Amino acid sequence: MSTRTFILWITSIILAGAVGALLVLNLTPVVMDARLASEARPDVVRITEIRVAEPSSSSGASSGASSGTSVQPSSENTLNETSLTANAIPSLESMGMTFQAISSELTPSVVSVEAMVEVDFFGSRRMQEEWFRDREQEDERPNELDDQQQEDGESQQDGGPTDSQQENQAPESPEEPRRSYRHPKVSAMGSGVVLSQDGFILTNAHVIDGASQGDVRVTLADNREYDAVIVGTDPSTDIAVLKIQAKDLSAVTVGDSDGVTVGDWVLAIGNPFRLRSTVTAGIVSALSRQVEIIEDALSIESFIQTDAAINTGNSGGALVNLRGELVGINTAIASRSGSYQGYGFAVPSNLALKVATDIIELGEAQRGLLGVTIASVNNAIAEELALEEVAGVLVVGVVETSDAYNHLQTEDVIVAVNDVSVRESNQLQERIALHRPGETVQLTLLRNGQRIQRSVTLMGSETLR
Repeated sequence: MSTRTFILWITSIILAGAVGALLVLNLTPVVMDARLASEARPDVVRITEIRVAEPSSSSGASSGASSGTSVQPSSENTLNETSLTANAIPSLESMGMTFQAISSELTPSVVSVEAMVEVDFFGSRRMQEEWFRDREQEDERPNELDDQQQEDGESQQDGGPTDSQQENQAPESPEEPRRSYRHPKVSAMGSGVVLSQDGFILTNAHVIDGASQGDVRVTLADNREYDAVIVGTDPSTDIAVLKIQAKDLSAVTVGDSDGVTVGDWVLAIGNPFRLRSTVTAGIVSALSRQVEIIEDALSIESFIQTDAAINTGNSGGALVNLRGELVGINTAIASRSGSYQGYGFAVPSNLALKVATDIIELGEAQRGLLGVTIASVNNAIAEELALEEVAGVLVVGVVETSDAYNHLQTEDVIVAVNDVSVRESNQLQERIALHRPGETVQLTLLRNGQRIQRSVTLMGSETLR
């Protein structure tokens, strides 16, 4: 080997070593940073390969093809690709189209209801006291002026009062009682459902609670506004009926709420937070819910529970099924914040329609009563009466003036009304409330281990007074 060749060989080795050292110095921080990042975020998944479905004839090129990432067709079909594309996606698209059709058809049937209602309290107690004290002082000022004028007249010369003094003196009258003041009114917003083409509107009683005739106004989906007449209210079911002078309105189709089952898709349509014609979707979460929000001695609470978003302003709005039928009147929410937290409640359409029909035809709700005191069967009652299951309504007492007194006994357990099962007391109340006084219902009872049936004629609430 010549000296020149040896020198070139040594130089190549030195250069190669230098380049290698530089590469190690440059890459080591990158590798360390990646390792440290992975240790700091153990939940981060390092994607080395994106698995996508093979493009169909109706779709364009794969969205990952131009991303610079190596894309390979998936050999493992963990999501059952054929089933997903053939069934699920068209089903979701079909559901979306169903939602669109329902929203388009029913939005004109849901209105905005604004009522000027009296409020019992406003502000702090100190503000209330100051407000009423100021009003009382304003009333007392004219009396103080009259008293001063009378004193001035008496201080003049003894003789009778002059003509001008006689005109200024107030005639003697007994002391008037303290003047009462009406509480101030505020605007309350809610929703309503067009029940008939000629202008009957179904809403919640609490939406217009505290309002007088002339204080309620209805705005249609097309922005037309009408003054509404309060036809009637039923606090026991929280249902009210309004009437506007309009024709050819888009009326809702009322469905059968008895056919609603847990898991059914539903849409809630209303005006939450003054956001008119808002549509939300969810499912039926439960049936026959009693949440103790109606403050009435004869209250009926057998709500449909849904997770469709319902907020302030939705009260009185529509809860509809996928056939576009009204199955409930949105009424309340359960919330710690005052806003939607996943629990909404609606009055079943069958009960709401019955009450509304009574109000329209008779001027008030006509509610039939069995004339019994009841309690839901619990585990202790079921064991004491040797019942096969913990369900039904126990008869605790019977009103002597009722027809039930001739057919029912204490410790009877009612398990069905007109062949419709009842497992809780509020379910029994709902079934009976669908009938008017004088109508007859067929009861299925458990008595001394035997299953029997009895026909009972319902009484009216005035009989209880």
